Amino acid sequence: MELVFLGTGAGNGVPAFYCGCRVCREAADDSRCRRTRCALAAIGEENIVIDAPPELSAQLLREKISHLDCLFLTHAHYDHCAGLGDLEIYTRFHRHEKLPVIMSGDTRMQLERSNGEIEEWMNIRLMDPGDTVGRPGIEVTAVDVSHCPGALGYIIGRDDCKVAYLPDTGPLPARTRELLSGIDVLILDTTFYGNNWYPETHLSFEETLNIAEELDVGTLFLTHLSMHHSQPITCREIEHLIRPYMGRVKLAYDGLRISLGEISEKEGNFCQNGIGMKMAG
Repeated sequence: MELVFLGTGAGNGVPAFYCGCRVCREAADDSRCRRTRCALAAIGEENIVIDAPPELSAQLLREKISHLDCLFLTHAHYDHCAGLGDLEIYTRFHRHEKLPVIMSGDTRMQLERSNGEIEEWMNIRLMDPGDTVGRPGIEVTAVDVSHCPGALGYIIGRDDCKVAYLPDTGPLPARTRELLSGIDVLILDTTFYGNNWYPETHLSFEETLNIAEELDVGTLFLTHLSMHHSQPITCREIEHLIRPYMGRVKLAYDGLRISLGEISEKEGNFCQNGIGMKMAG
């Protein structure tokens, strides 16, 4: 199975049309540094996607993903759900059967207010923190996060390999910390560099690194990066800052793929040899 970072940006994306800072200039000059809003795909026996950002259709085209079997939603904020309209059209006029969509009860209520009769095209299954659902080849467990009512993170994988995906969270609840302790791969909110403007609902670069060390994770991936706030920081600068971790901390990029079959055995407080990765194209 491969995990594909469809998008790795926070709500603003990079570059921003209204900004000419060095972060946006870097992204204009180097396409690898462009960041669309956060989503993740799991490609194996099924094609599973987590979240539906505004750019979802373009993300799926870029990765040559032409069908979906299941959608998980972390929460109902615009940057994670604005692409649902594309999936409704796909489901109604191409798939011709309801798309399995998994979310919390709070997320469902919010989407019913904003998107109307979602049950007309969604086959909805509700999850609470601690619940596990089986899909062909993998299991997915919901975990509690500190972001908004009903927001979830997910642990994906098998007994021999587990990946946690928490793109939007502040300080981790105690039970979530227990579940993530020693996990093979942690993909975690890194919205801010410098001051954390929303410390109850997001994490900063330093906070994310501290959590990974405290939880003794295998490999940490930084995602949901604003790159602008509170201090602008370029990809090149982040890569320099994480270099001392010898590949045990990685900066996620749009299109980056992780091969679960190549995850190395854990040694020390981070996975010494990292995991198998490649960029699409």
